[in-house]
Amino acid sequence: MKIAIVTDSLTNLREEDLQRYPFIYYAHLNVVVDDKSYIDLKEITNDQLFRFIDEGASYSSSLPSPEVFVTLYEKLLAEYDAIISLHCTENVSGTVNSARIARDTIEGAKEKITVIDTNSASIGVENIVIKVCELMEQGKSLDELLEAIEYYRTHGQLYLTINDLTTLVRTGRISKTASRIGNLLHIKPIIGFKDAKLEVMGKVRTKKRLLKWMLERLRHDIEESGKQVVRITHVNSIDLANELKHALEICGDKVEVFISNEISSVMAIHFGRGGVGASWMPADYSV
Repeated sequence: MKIAIVTDSLTNLREEDLQRYPFIYYAHLNVVVDDKSYIDLKEITNDQLFRFIDEGASYSSSLPSPEVFVTLYEKLLAEYDAIISLHCTENVSGTVNSARIARDTIEGAKEKITVIDTNSASIGVENIVIKVCELMEQGKSLDELLEAIEYYRTHGQLYLTINDLTTLVRTGRISKTASRIGNLLHIKPIIGFKDAKLEVMGKVRTKKRLLKWMLERLRHDIEESGKQVVRITHVNSIDLANELKHALEICGDKVEVFISNEISSVMAIHFGRGGVGASWMPADYSV
């Protein structure tokens, strides 16, 4: 069976992975600056975005419409037997709902297209996408792939630290109460997913404490479920991303650590400048 993987641009996969797995396809979100729309990952970079913001531009983001997914799905169904569509949790982005509407619009597509809310975002989705691709290389069936996805969507962690929670409150991604906690006394909040919703998971004031916090969480999950695959992203903070990679690699052969691409521009709109994130999940799952 020939299977295509669809994800959205919030995932922002590394070029080397896109070349290795040519059956991965994107549905792109959009960045809107002063009423002009830019295709995420294609027509705008984070440097350009923050320059616009510094110049006082208004900014927002928009989802790929169901029509965008219909066009993509119909094209792929002419070449592939099935599509697995893996997306950011609906608690952060409505993209997965656009995908569902599109699937239901195409006659006979429900048996061929599986749309999945991964309960994660960004590098968390990337971790699942790459694992699925690896299992496909091993010749796993569609049912086996879906079984693995169900496991990983409930056994992954994603933590992001950012400098200001104001934008997340404005866009409804996080509560005002959580924002007040995070912004007190110049504390750097660490946000993560609890029941697939963004919550403040920890508060640190220094880089050293941030690295220690991440390492402690990772060690806990290694004890719970063995070797972990870790992916790191950032917003204009590659040096901090490298420091975090070095800090987590102290776990030795119990981890594989990758630095992924910088967070997509649509994600950067909501998380702002600065900060770093890490996502991990068990390396081994028997299908």
